[in-house]
Amino acid sequence: MALMLGMLSGWRAEGQAVCDTVGLRREAKMVWEMPAAATVWGVGTLSGVTTLWWEPTKRVNLLVREESQLWRREACGLRAMEVDNYLQLVPLAGLVVLKAAGLESEHGLWELTAMGAEAFVMQALIVQGLKKTVTEWRPDRGSSASFPSGHTATAFCGAELMRLEYGRESGWIGAAGYAVALATGLLRIYNDRHWAGDVLAGAGIGVLTADLTWWVNKQLEKRKKR
Repeated sequence: MALMLGMLSGWRAEGQAVCDTVGLRREAKMVWEMPAAATVWGVGTLSGVTTLWWEPTKRVNLLVREESQLWRREACGLRAMEVDNYLQLVPLAGLVVLKAAGLESEHGLWELTAMGAEAFVMQALIVQGLKKTVTEWRPDRGSSASFPSGHTATAFCGAELMRLEYGRESGWIGAAGYAVALATGLLRIYNDRHWAGDVLAGAGIGVLTADLTWWVNKQLEKRKKR
């Protein structure tokens, strides 16, 4: 789970301090603008993808599932926790709720709502396309739509947008979003709905689509100002 731990480890420190008429401010960077974060993101996503065909990572998938289900049996009697179905939406919802509550952000409420919707649709299209193409069986054999984890992609997409949008206000906001996203991914493994590789790939897709959406909107804003 190196990708998720890396994202929780204080990306705010990578922020660039710049001076303007208002004073000292921090501007959040996208993942590909931060070498350390980009490396963690790339390695994590690649690790998730290789579980589809590379035997060593396939064995890691099996080991993680075995250990997680053993713990689940001993601690909870194999009882499922359905909270992940709702938890996945918390970062995206928080993106808009915090702005509606009056917190300072990069964009206005309607711009922020539109950006969140764009990112959600983008990641959903990528995830569903891969599910139909790859057709990997879920650990519980419930369906062949395991890879990648859509719940995890949704959660990390929202968490990354929170980091980008509110990074100047507080680094803790982004950290909270990533904590929720991490919990979502772990619950998908706990509930035996996804392999660890599915969760890693889903996290990578979520972060990438959030950054792409942010970047595209920034370019459009620059063109409007010309």
